[in-house]
Amino acid sequence: MLSELLIQNLAIVEQARLCPGAGLTVVSGETGAGKSLVLDGLALVSGERATAVTIGPWANAATVTAVFHVDAARAARIESACGLEGSLSGDKAEFILRRRIGPAGRSQAWINDVPVTLAAMRAAAAELVAVHAQNQTLALAEPARQLAALDAHAGCANLAAAYREAHAAVLAAAATLAALDSGERDSVRELDYLRFQLRDFEALAPQRGELATLAARHALLSTAGQWRDLAAEAHAALADDGQSAAVVLARYARRLADAPDARLAAAGVACQSALESVRDAAATCADAAERLHADPQELSRIEERLNAWHDLERRHGSGEDALVEAWEALRKRIDDLANLDERRADAAAAVVAAKTARADIGARLAAVRRLGFPALADIVHGHLADLAMPKARLELAESASGEATPLGTVAMEFYICTNPGQSSGRLGDVASGGEAARVALALSAALAAQDGLPVLVFDEVDSGIGARLGTAIGGKLARLGAGRTVLAVTHTPHLAAAAHRHYLVRKMQGDKDTRVTVSDIAGKEREAEIADMLGGGPAATTQARALLTHGATAIPLTDGAGVA
Repeated sequence: MLSELLIQNLAIVEQARLCPGAGLTVVSGETGAGKSLVLDGLALVSGERATAVTIGPWANAATVTAVFHVDAARAARIESACGLEGSLSGDKAEFILRRRIGPAGRSQAWINDVPVTLAAMRAAAAELVAVHAQNQTLALAEPARQLAALDAHAGCANLAAAYREAHAAVLAAAATLAALDSGERDSVRELDYLRFQLRDFEALAPQRGELATLAARHALLSTAGQWRDLAAEAHAALADDGQSAAVVLARYARRLADAPDARLAAAGVACQSALESVRDAAATCADAAERLHADPQELSRIEERLNAWHDLERRHGSGEDALVEAWEALRKRIDDLANLDERRADAAAAVVAAKTARADIGARLAAVRRLGFPALADIVHGHLADLAMPKARLELAESASGEATPLGTVAMEFYICTNPGQSSGRLGDVASGGEAARVALALSAALAAQDGLPVLVFDEVDSGIGARLGTAIGGKLARLGAGRTVLAVTHTPHLAAAAHRHYLVRKMQGDKDTRVTVSDIAGKEREAEIADMLGGGPAATTQARALLTHGATAIPLTDGAGVA
């Protein structure tokens, strides 16, 4: 249940505190008094969108705090939904949701003083609160909402989720096949172009390390004549003529070898060693002079190959590694496109398999829905009888459209017949506003027993109804409040009189500001408010007293511990 709702600096509400607890709590007030701000506050702690306009003039931020009490099982589900298992409630079954809206609409959220994202706050609120607005009938007119309600009641929500996954798998497989079909012509053109590129790669057959070898060989061949002349010149200077280094070194090596001075003799040894090195160098130069030749044909071949390398690098990436990787990627893409027929056959088979799986799950889902609907309809019929519609009947209409949708392979929708002798029709086509409100409430009541949510909010679902129906709806809401919080915003005195608690919203306008107050009223003050709702005067006061005497005080309350 919702044990406390504290609103601070929200629009024209400076501060308001509500303590609904278990049972039916109503909020009343003049039109335009600001009753909706109470629900706006609850919406904020449910993770709804907020803006800077939300902030009132009394502070630089708006804050809303809501305190919920649930049982251990629901507490575990809330923590799991938020992705914070074991860190929110501890040993308590209490959740404090707090939202702060700062300047420029910036928002912060906490659950039990743990900072959370708005997504986590919305996930928690989905396990705590359900809001039924005055346009609920329009929402319930949507087949998706109806089937979600039926799935929850029939216990096949998991099967419905599996069907949605199977349907998504069909769409994905069909998209793959369509892409292959629509792109087949483009793929053929691409394949031709890729094969043209592949011929350049295969003609070159680039290998890692080859480019450096080619560059070195090219440098050698392009300057071979210069190096051959230099080698011949060096050979002549070192060993060929009478004044060569070898002749000079040999002469001094012999003469110094017999010197009586040890250091001169050592110089002779050094000359002999240098002579041997010079002879080696001269031999190498002579060999090079014979070996080095400028081969124009080889040089031309190397230049052509280098040009081919550089051309591919310009088109496919600089560097040997990039070029080799591009070649490998090109071959892989060609293999993929070359197997287009095979891939299309695989994709077509995947579509068939996915459709078969979807059809199987869809058939089982439709069967479970058919079996589960009568039980839900019986509950709705009981609520409609309490709301003065004993002959109304809810039906499950089916149409064989032949085309599967995200909702199922069999199109199903709720129809209703509100009066005997009339044909049944879609929920959204219920003509009477009063009937629409009662149907919506009956469905809400039926689902409330199924989902066990701790807090149900009804925003003027009694709009446009009369006194007799107001009494019936009030009693229905009061009974729904056994073990949970039911919060209703109302203009109907008969509904208000059925409540266990009553809050009055007043708007006060001064010369310089406007503010809203929310007061917990009881006794004579509540009697006066209901009398005003009836039109005022002594007769209205007498009627208000009678309504309160037969109100929700006869309906026992629980502490909410049994709410699942």
